[in-house]
Amino acid sequence: MGLRERFRRLRGVLTGLNAVSARFDLLQNQLDALAVARRELDEDLVQVRAEITSRASSVEVLGLAHELEKLQVLPAIVGEAVRRLDEENADERALRTVLATQLEAHGERLNDVGTSLEGLGQALGRVDGRIDALDESLAALPLRSDLTVLSAGLAQAQKQLDTVLSTAQLTVRSLRGVSVVGPSSAVERPPLACEPTAGRRAGGAVHRLAFLLQSLELINHFAPVWDQLPGGSFDVVLHGVSEALGREALKRWHCGVSCSEDVLRERRRYHYLVSNHPVEGGEPPLIQRLARQNVRFMYAAGKSGWNLSAWNSLYDLILCFGPHHAAAFTASTDAVVLQMGYPRFDRFFNEQITASELYTRFDCDLSRETVVWLPTWKSLSSVGLFDTEISALTEHYNVVVKLHPLMSESEPERVSALRKHRFTHLICDSSDNLGLYQLADYMLFDYGGPPLAGIYADKRLILLDVPGAESDPLTGPESPDLHIRQYLGEVRSGEGAIAGLLADSAHWVAQAPVRKMLRKTYFAPHFGFSANVAADALLRLELILDNRD
Repeated sequence: MGLRERFRRLRGVLTGLNAVSARFDLLQNQLDALAVARRELDEDLVQVRAEITSRASSVEVLGLAHELEKLQVLPAIVGEAVRRLDEENADERALRTVLATQLEAHGERLNDVGTSLEGLGQALGRVDGRIDALDESLAALPLRSDLTVLSAGLAQAQKQLDTVLSTAQLTVRSLRGVSVVGPSSAVERPPLACEPTAGRRAGGAVHRLAFLLQSLELINHFAPVWDQLPGGSFDVVLHGVSEALGREALKRWHCGVSCSEDVLRERRRYHYLVSNHPVEGGEPPLIQRLARQNVRFMYAAGKSGWNLSAWNSLYDLILCFGPHHAAAFTASTDAVVLQMGYPRFDRFFNEQITASELYTRFDCDLSRETVVWLPTWKSLSSVGLFDTEISALTEHYNVVVKLHPLMSESEPERVSALRKHRFTHLICDSSDNLGLYQLADYMLFDYGGPPLAGIYADKRLILLDVPGAESDPLTGPESPDLHIRQYLGEVRSGEGAIAGLLADSAHWVAQAPVRKMLRKTYFAPHFGFSANVAADALLRLELILDNRD
């Protein structure tokens, strides 16, 4: 019998007992009333006797005597009535005694049940706590499809772990300014990667850190890290970028600036070079002609068909965003892999900026919410598919659009068609788009790095579908910008779904925990200090790379 049924039956017993108790109380009240009446008659009898004694008239005495006889009979009548009532209530009193005993027993059982329920509640609380802890642990794990990559790279990850632990020990001790004592000999602290070192040009190698810059847009990614490095401590090698424009854009860091053609012609070779990808192939590839050891600095998390290409094997160290890519690179390369977070977004967490400043900068109306559209370029771009639908949002929202920095030059017809539509603000240059993440109430993305950056910044976002994206060579089946759609969904052109989603508050409440789960999967939690992590690694490259077994 279930606990609910037991309570139901007990409630029935208690209801019956209450009815009997009410009836008994009624009879008891009647009995009490009769007892009061009897006491009053006794008092009257005493008064009558006193009057008989005091009266001289025999007639009155006889009359009073007659009345007295009546009064003397009345108590007997009352007594008989009381006796009959007592007899009638005897069974009810017995039943009441039995029910009271049962009620007491049930009360004890209820106390036991209450105690058990309290214990069960505490146990459920502990279980709920464990479920929450497991949920957080599961959320921190890579997505299901990433488990294959993790499994494949497990053995190599263990090897890399030994290297990283050894490197960390050397780093901590060197930062304290003490010598590192090995098993049999003392080892001096190696110079930092940025330190000028006399006599370090063996074989034409320049013992200095350099960055390869093939687009001025990359400054937006490197700048937070450059700000953490000592002034003038590194070089920038321009490749396909105007030297005059490059020098002007780089002057605040007081860094050395040269062109790749000059470096190659002079047969100079840097000890360490940081780049986002190899830029050019050849034999050997450009980055290996420019430097003895190469560091990859990730700048976008999507398009895995390109991002996880075989050319990653050219790198000795890969600075990646978080757990997902760390597992992928560890499984597919021999490089040291470090999770740096997302340096470009440090200002998103640290910078204090008012809404009025942002709204003025992008010509927005403070009384409206703002939608920001950040499409990619080429075959995966949503430009041309959603132009009309997104433009129509300007009836109720500020709508700001920033195109891929290379789209204006490579796809002028597409950009020209977009300009015919109405937007609050349209950006076609390579300016930093961080302010747009700060500005946006809602964000629209297609593919590439921007939607993952939206997850990192925890922005309310809508993903736009481009037909054929799953088979595009730039993505691949495990590409994060495809994978997140399994959790966040997507909208197709022609369906007119964007406006409805923007106005659906329940949709955004449901999306919030999903975004947080995805952020744990793709990004290390270095919110606001990712550039410090990356800069510290670059300052210790000799410890990390030159001391590998």
